[in-house]
Amino acid sequence: MKILRYITILSCIFLYNCEDLEELFEEEIEVQSTFITELEINVPNGSSPEEAMDFQSNQGFWNFATDPNVTEILGDPDEITKIEINSVRYFYKDVVGNDNAHVEGALIFSVGQGTEEYETVLTNLAQADFNNTLYTLNGDFSPVNAAMTQNDNIGFYYSGSVSDNPVSFIMDVSITVTVTIKPDVDNL
Repeated sequence: MKILRYITILSCIFLYNCEDLEELFEEEIEVQSTFITELEINVPNGSSPEEAMDFQSNQGFWNFATDPNVTEILGDPDEITKIEINSVRYFYKDVVGNDNAHVEGALIFSVGQGTEEYETVLTNLAQADFNNTLYTLNGDFSPVNAAMTQNDNIGFYYSGSVSDNPVSFIMDVSITVTVTIKPDVDNL
């Protein structure tokens, strides 16, 4: 892709003067990218199978400046002007354990120095897995978007509780973002 970019630039040099060329590259470019990760949760035996138990998953991490969809266009990470979440979707899979287990919790985004929590719906894990139910996380992602734009990366994990134990499952998370890039003519 970078070779194609250089060929395009060389062609433009012959067709345009330098001022026209700079004007051509002053436009911002939007790149949509999706990151998918699995958050694993393992809730051990409690004192009784009906005991509610808290959990926290492993952490997922995504660096937009090194994302292959973005690096095809990106010359320098400083060229990223904005990152916005379009959607966050999730589903539960590989549920093993107590069939009565209901889960409730929050997907917690960690960007820069702060965190933002987004509640998930109360769900019976076994039924959600069996039905392949896809959920959409709702909320105002503005604080996360602003922090991602400054930091070019995001970390996240799932924290909550299950109504019954033991149970292990995977929360499959898909985050789609739009990365806005303003190419620096000097880097081309």
